[in-house]
Amino acid sequence: MGFKYFTVRNLRSSASVLSAAIPFQVRLLETDSTVCVSPSLRSHLLRGIGFLLLAACIASPLPAQTATGLSLHDVVQKALASPQVAVLDSEIAQVQAGIRQAGLGPNPKLYLSSEDIAPWSRTFDFANQTEDLGYIGQTIEIAGKRGKRVDLARARLDLSKADRTLKVNQLIGRVTLAYWTAVSQQRIVNLLNEDIHAVDEIVRYNKERLDAGAARGVDLLRMQIERDRLAITLETAMRDARQAKLDLFKQAGIESSDAALIDPLDAVREIQPADISVILEQRSDILAARAAVRAAEADLRLQRANAIPDPDFFGGYKRNTGDNTAYAGLQISLPFRNRNQGEVERARAAVTSAQAQLAALEQQTKTEVEQAYSGYTAQRDIVQKTVPDMRQRARVNLQTITEAYHLGGTDLLRLIDAQRTEFDVEVTAVRAMAQLQQAATQLLLAYGVQP
Repeated sequence: MGFKYFTVRNLRSSASVLSAAIPFQVRLLETDSTVCVSPSLRSHLLRGIGFLLLAACIASPLPAQTATGLSLHDVVQKALASPQVAVLDSEIAQVQAGIRQAGLGPNPKLYLSSEDIAPWSRTFDFANQTEDLGYIGQTIEIAGKRGKRVDLARARLDLSKADRTLKVNQLIGRVTLAYWTAVSQQRIVNLLNEDIHAVDEIVRYNKERLDAGAARGVDLLRMQIERDRLAITLETAMRDARQAKLDLFKQAGIESSDAALIDPLDAVREIQPADISVILEQRSDILAARAAVRAAEADLRLQRANAIPDPDFFGGYKRNTGDNTAYAGLQISLPFRNRNQGEVERARAAVTSAQAQLAALEQQTKTEVEQAYSGYTAQRDIVQKTVPDMRQRARVNLQTITEAYHLGGTDLLRLIDAQRTEFDVEVTAVRAMAQLQQAATQLLLAYGVQP
């Protein structure tokens, strides 16, 4: 059942309908005579029926209203539960499986062989004329290769986790920037709707004056043209708002929704300067770069250990022409030519590259933090100091020109110009507040903090 609203205006309307529907004469069933209903009785009947309708509407169960707004927190939480974050989690699970694999040692090998088999000979005796061997071979890893493999796998897991944190923070940053863009576009649409409503009032005012012979038809025509221009601008703004909202859902990786974006655009966030040493310890990209250095160093240690050959030990049973004996052996590669030189050089170069990237990123972070804080403070000063005075002047100017126009002290073109100026100022204010929110987001990301 839908929502039911029953106001006094509805009640009077229903009474009017009932008044037209109930005849002044009621035919009795018992007789064929007609009884005239007095106006007072008819009024009491209508009032009683109206109150019955009102009671029925009040007694009707109303469904619970559901919130349809989306805050920035809501969108971020949906983004964190999206498939693109699930992909990052699955990548970490794959790397975790690599740790288990790295800790596994080499398997033993079973060798079975039989020599001197001559089944075509009439005097052939398999038990007494063949040489049979059955033994187990085992490779023994030395130089701590297994531990170094595990260390490398764990370092890669740390790198994968740091990379996931970095990508999640980047995702939240993109979602936050897109959210404020969508909010600002919707605010512009609201401003245009208000402006069109104001123009409609002026159109109505000029039409009334024209009908009364107190105004020229050209003024009405000029305002109608202005109204058409605003309607086209509104359609463009609505299209941009829809695109901005769809881009928000695209960045978040979630399904589109008709819910309104409810976070206020004009809430100024005060962000204090942060110590650069603290920033370097908490930024996810710095942590990922340090994890890359540790992974490269672990790989270098493993490649150096791989240059040392592992011995293979053998032991088992041997039957030689009827005699049962034991068998033992040792096999080891002689590192004369291949000492894993290429892999060692590659791993050493990877360490140098990772260290250089870390140093460059740390230096870049210092510049980025300084730039982000400078941009934030400049935009904050614009919103707090310049925008309020600008908006107040535009409103006073519009109010003054409007009053003068109604008193005949100025012409229509001055009024239209004042309206356009006030609208442009409001749009500038909206964009300035959106840029402040985005500057605050950029600064928090530069600090390594989720916005």
